Parts: sequence; C-alpha cells; structure tokens
Amino acid sequence: MSRKPENINVEINELKGKENPTWEVVIPNKKAIGLIEKISGRYRATTGKTNSVLYSKSLESSINDLLSYFALHEK
Repeated sequence: MSRKPENINVEINELKGKENPTWEVVIPNKKAIGLIEKISGRYRATTGKTNSVLYSKSLESSINDLLSYFALHEK
C-alpha cells in the first residue's frame, strides 16, 4: 500500500563559518531533518536521525533525496 501524498513545508538555512558550503534542512517549528554539504563538486546529505549519507549532483536533488528519506524512514 502506498501512503497518501502530503506536503511538507521546509526551510533551507545556509550555515556560515563551515569549511565547506553547508545547508540545514528544517521542518519549521519541529526539527532539523539533515545537513547538506558541497564536497568535491557533489552534495552530501546526512540525515538527522540515523546519520545515513546520500550523494547527489545538485542541491535541489539533494534536498529532494533528504525529504524522501525522511518521509519513508524517519517520520
């Protein structure tokens, strides 16, 4: 069975002062679901709860991967 589709509002916050460009993906008023870092031309998303690592070629794709992982495994 599949789940009923639902919208998830998120905020993408750039974190300053890091060695690599880094963004935090947050569900407003709830929790951070992961971090995305740009390393060697690729984007590495690390999930917040399980510290699983996902790689993508673009920031948008990395955000989508992180949201999909959250919806399937951590919600």
